[in-house]
Parts: sequence; C-alpha cells; structure tokens
Amino acid sequence: MALKVEVYQIEKVRPCSPTPQTLRNYKLSLLDILVSVCYSPMVFFYDSHAGGHDYDELKDSLMKTLSVLYPLAGRIKDGSTIECNDEGADFVRANVTNCDLGEFLRHPKLEDIRQLLPLDPYPNAIHPAHPMLAVQLNRFRCGGTAVAFCIWHGLGDAGAMMGLFNTLAAINRGEGPINPAGLIVDASAIFRPGNLVSSPVTPLLFKNQGKYSSKRFVFSKQDIERLRNNYYHPSEHRRCPSRVVALSAFIWAAVIRAILPSNPNLKTHLLTNVVNLRKKLNPPFPSQCLGNINQAVAARWESEADGGGRVTAGFLVGRVAEAIDKVTDDYMREMHAEGGYIRAILNFSKAALWDEIKTLSISSMCNIPFSQVDFGWGKPIWIGLGHMREDLVIFLDAEDGGVEVWIGLTEEVMCNLDKDMEFNAYVSFSQIFSEPSYPMRSAL
Repeated sequence: MALKVEVYQIEKVRPCSPTPQTLRNYKLSLLDILVSVCYSPMVFFYDSHAGGHDYDELKDSLMKTLSVLYPLAGRIKDGSTIECNDEGADFVRANVTNCDLGEFLRHPKLEDIRQLLPLDPYPNAIHPAHPMLAVQLNRFRCGGTAVAFCIWHGLGDAGAMMGLFNTLAAINRGEGPINPAGLIVDASAIFRPGNLVSSPVTPLLFKNQGKYSSKRFVFSKQDIERLRNNYYHPSEHRRCPSRVVALSAFIWAAVIRAILPSNPNLKTHLLTNVVNLRKKLNPPFPSQCLGNINQAVAARWESEADGGGRVTAGFLVGRVAEAIDKVTDDYMREMHAEGGYIRAILNFSKAALWDEIKTLSISSMCNIPFSQVDFGWGKPIWIGLGHMREDLVIFLDAEDGGVEVWIGLTEEVMCNLDKDMEFNAYVSFSQIFSEPSYPMRSAL
C-alpha cells in the first residue's frame, strides 16, 4: 500500500535576528563545492508523546537556530559563495493519513521515506531560489512524528548536520544553543576552490549508471568484534583494526566477489572511504562546525597483482587502514597546496566515467550521536536515510553497539551478494530498502 502524505502548510522560517552585514558572504571550500549538487536527507522518527509534539514551538526554535547557523538561511550567490541574506528555510507540515508509525517502521521503504521529505534531494540543478535547509514535520495517525531534514550538501557533512540537530534540539528543550561560536568556520583558506567553480567534475561524483536496488544490513557488536579479531595479527605489528576499517574491508571483499561472476575480467576495483578531518587538522576544527570537513581516500585491488579469483577481507584490511592512516595534517596541507587532491579526483572521475575501474564508496556516520537527538520528545526510535545511490555504502550506529549498513548495488551484484555465505555468516538482519529501479525522485 502506497503511503499517503498530505501537506497542509508550507511556510518560510527566517532567523529571529538579522545576520550582520560583516557576515554577509560565506565562502565555500573546495570540499564543499565537490559535493554541492544534492541535499543530504535524514528523518528522525519519534513515538507519540504524552504532551503531544508541538510543531509551533519547533518552528520558533528553528528561527533561533538560523540566527546561530546563519548560512543555512542564505542562498547561493555564485559557485563559491553563499549570500547570508536571511531568506530562510522551508518549514512544511503534513499528515500521514493511512498509516501508524509502528506499521511504517515494520518495513520502511525508500520510496515511502521520500514522501516524508520537504524537497527532492537530487534536483537537476541548485539555483538561487532553492533553500539551503528544508524541514518537514509528518504526523502519523497514532500521534507519532517523523521530522525530515534536507540540508544542502555544500554546507554540511554528517558532523555539520549533527551541529544543526544538536543546536535545534537544545533550543527546543529550553537549554539554548550549545557552543554557538564553534559552529561557523572558514575552511576555504585551507581547502581553496581555485579554478574548480563550474568544473565538470562535480556531477561525475554522483553518477548513476542505471537500475539498482538497495538493502539494509545489520551487523551486531559481537559479529563486528569477531571480524576485528579475525583481521588482527600481532606478528604483523599492526594495531587491531577499528570497526569501520574491519567492516569496510569485509564489505569491499564481498562486493568484489559479487561482481566477478558477471565481470570475470575485472582488473581494478577501488574502495573510497570518507575521512572526517576535523580532529586531524592542526589546530583542529570544532567537531560539529558547518562545512564538508572531510576527504575521500582510496584503497586499490588489482586482479593480476592480487591473485584474481579468491578475494578475502583479511587480505584487504591492511590497505583500507593504510589509506585512512595516511591522512594527517601535513599530508592534507601538502596535497591541497599543490592541487594534488583535485587532480586525483579528476583522474578518478575520468576512469569511472569510461568504466576503466569499478568503485565502491563508503561513508561512515558511526560515532556521530544522531540517536541522541531529543527535541524534548524523547530519543528517536529510528533514523532513516532518504537517499541511496549505486555503489554507495553508508554506516550508521545501531542500538546495541553494532552497525547498520545501507548498500546500493546493481540488481545482479546485489543478488550475488545475497548468496555469499561468508558475507551472510556475519549479518544478523537484512531488509530490502528499495526494489531494483531507476534512481527515484521525490513525489513532491
């Protein structure tokens, strides 16, 4: 049964106090521009509350939040600047008329989550009329609420999103903003845009090749510890891999194995991991500041050099760790000062466009406490992602210390992954998130 969502109010929410003229222009960094073609959607689900969920109060709290995080109330001025003109954020109210929250969460689907979003996360283009932030409050028949956010990716990665959520939640609880001075930084001085503005590289990072399906897998804390211990060999003088490194290598190996039956001549496969740079910079950046303070690093598998056929995570885990560990303050500054990062991105994009290599991209949101976002209604009972792409993997913390893994793959590769006994031996739960289809757009 298709979800029925009826929007009954759309309004513009502006900051409660004007942004000073001295802060009118917010400069985007190279890292912001590279991901600025889409929105990042996230949906928090809350059980019905004894006092109800006060949407007017949350709107007032959003006004105060936009005074702190003023770029989110601005508009795109040009390819490298946000004009902080207090145009505001979209604030939408809707009713889910044919479903209770518990019923929805028994088998959430991507197409249904998309109905809860205030806008399409993948517009054809971002232009000055588009908001940087949109929020939709969806009330279920039972009184539960889904709070859906769409944040323009050019202004925020997962850490920045957490800064927004924490600030809004604290204000709505009556506690005021938490450390507002540390939420706005200038990353463009380190990660200079250079001549990237309007470069054709940007759309290639979000290229979809056609039909794909997505699934959600849950790995328990115990099974992840098993993986970590399996890959730890003290004689090799390496520390025990983190859960993100261990799980990345495990999934990478399984995906390569799933590709090989239909593509036995596969020569090269790259795994990219997104690394949070905030603590790696010297001096470090605030942990929840606006911006994309992260960088992709790549590990490589070569069929001929690595023995072809049998692909194991134990063999690949060292490469994942090495790729992540090389990211230091000196490494980043040297790479960006000499334009090395953008050259690597351009070369990667060109090869991916011509299918010279296959890739899998992993973005980990582990250790970012989304599950603690409390607007005064209690903690969310589930958090859903409103987007997925082919050859993309997203990690989210699960309740018991485990990890939810969201994967988008072509139908054939996903089918082969489902048959992989080594992979399934560590999965405690799996669920189809979207059937094989072309990339979906919001119905709104």
